[in-house]
Amino acid sequence: MSFGENLQFYRAREGLTQEELAERLEVSRQSVSKWESNTSFPEMEKLMTLCSLFQTDLDTLVRGDA
Repeated sequence: MSFGENLQFYRAREGLTQEELAERLEVSRQSVSKWESNTSFPEMEKLMTLCSLFQTDLDTLVRGDA
């Protein structure tokens, strides 16, 4: 699975909207949308925050099967 697919999976599993996730990460909803569509990629700091939020490791989040 791609990063975007994994992000969508984890976000849905937590019951978060793109807007809610964006607020937690202090980014725009459009940024989350771009990440989920694999048109851009978050900074390392945001990736680490996502790992903590979703209780997963970086490898699984970025290129594993969520």
